[in-house]
Amino acid sequence: MIDSIYKYVDLNFDKFISDLIEICKIPSIAAQNIGINDVVGKLSEMFENVGFNVKVLSLDKGNPLIFAEYKPRSYKKTLLFYNHYDVQPPDPLDLWVSPPFNPSLRDGKIFARGVADNKGNIIARLKAVESILNVLGDLPVAIKFVIEGEEEIGSPSLPSYVNAYGNLFSADAGIWEFGYRDIDERPVITLGVRGIAYFEFMVRGPNVDVHSGQAAIIPNPAWRLIYFLNSLRGDDGRILIEGFYDNLKPIEMEDEELLKSIPFNDVDLIKRLGISGFVGGVRGFEALKALLFNPTCNIDGIYSGYIGQGAKTIIPSYAMAKVDFRLPPGLTPQDVMNKLRKHMIKYGFNDIEIVSLHGYEAAKTDPKAEIVKIGVKSAREVYNLDPIVYPISSGSGPMYLFVNNLKIPMISVGVGYYDSKSHSPNENIRLEDFKLGIKHIIRIIDMFGSI
Repeated sequence: MIDSIYKYVDLNFDKFISDLIEICKIPSIAAQNIGINDVVGKLSEMFENVGFNVKVLSLDKGNPLIFAEYKPRSYKKTLLFYNHYDVQPPDPLDLWVSPPFNPSLRDGKIFARGVADNKGNIIARLKAVESILNVLGDLPVAIKFVIEGEEEIGSPSLPSYVNAYGNLFSADAGIWEFGYRDIDERPVITLGVRGIAYFEFMVRGPNVDVHSGQAAIIPNPAWRLIYFLNSLRGDDGRILIEGFYDNLKPIEMEDEELLKSIPFNDVDLIKRLGISGFVGGVRGFEALKALLFNPTCNIDGIYSGYIGQGAKTIIPSYAMAKVDFRLPPGLTPQDVMNKLRKHMIKYGFNDIEIVSLHGYEAAKTDPKAEIVKIGVKSAREVYNLDPIVYPISSGSGPMYLFVNNLKIPMISVGVGYYDSKSHSPNENIRLEDFKLGIKHIIRIIDMFGSI
């Protein structure tokens, strides 16, 4: 039976690619409010054509959310898929080999902005459901899709959607947005994500840029920003804010065992990135543990004064930095904000303006959960390789709304690979990974319906 469904995928794969290309042509950029209604309309149409009941939900502000549901005639379990239709801006455009919103097929890959993050996964999951329905006539489980449109800008509206429609989103288990194959072609399954607290800091100086000849007496906001940023973190990466680590949860035994099973080539990573080493000098297993379970304080960008060609001697009127804190289990954005404000007052930096851009806490599924076992077994069958299971991702996402708040155990699998270049020029997925990703979802649905 499962082989008949896989055969349907093989026979209809060209059409599946065409549908993915059609969606990737729509530049649905949340940060610039471009293409939102177009992509919502097209995706709604695609889901309705498969047989889903589609509701486009909206709030007073923010982008609409697509909720699609398929209820079979008889079922015991419900599986939820979380995805997002918004994509990153394509800049810098001059580094793209082909236009980001004119999808290109070459070298066995599809190149387009959003093809890996996250439209390839949306279409793969939809086509998995379509394939089962066309071969069997019905599904073994109920399927729900929650597809938001603001993930790339921090999902500001998603908490309100979950508060308003949480009963609608209820499920027995779920599949999170992303997944990939590593450099050795092994499928990667992730059981959670770290949290994040993202801030903007602004230091104001003179009300206009001033001739730098007056630097002996006029305070420079760029220097003040540097002093402040230097107070947040030591050279070894340890965060210097008082009490920052107080609520950090220790690594659980099951997670430690999963970490030991993850191959981590630190030499290759250092070489590939062209760096001299890792923060704090960690290597091997300790580096992997730090990557996934250490909180971080990271400067995303700094701006002040003149950075154009040639020289311009000024004292800038302001200096600004964007900083993110990645938060393992136990740490919350609100706690970080509170301790950060106390730090600023204690060290005399309370004149610096602080704005919270977005934040959410970590979320993690128990490695013993049934959906984890199904994800691992199905991946082994489809890819003919043992999957790599990460207890948590080094990245972040609003998974807590589903795992922590709605109590839905979730895993992350998908159609990307180690060089998909999400958020970068020439974003791509491999056609073979797209096909195997569809088959993996088919097998997950099949196995989930059998428990």
